[in-house]
Amino acid sequence: MRRLFILILFALIGGVFLAIQLARDPGYILIAYGNYTFETSLFALLVALLLTLTVVKLLLSLLGWLNPFRWRAAKRKGA
Repeated sequence: MRRLFILILFALIGGVFLAIQLARDPGYILIAYGNYTFETSLFALLVALLLTLTVVKLLLSLLGWLNPFRWRAAKRKGA
């Protein structure tokens, strides 16, 4: 229990430190490919990546749950 508390405390301290750094200088990301450019701040890019990864993980979980081959294997095991 103490180890979990210390881990959460360090995560909170790291989050506060990161928030202070991003408030001072939000960073600048520029991605250019051909005639296309994508400009954003570091924080916005991190949030977008986190949301994208969450949606992909949820979709993969849903596809695994809806997999008909899994149903066949479960029927064979049960029968």
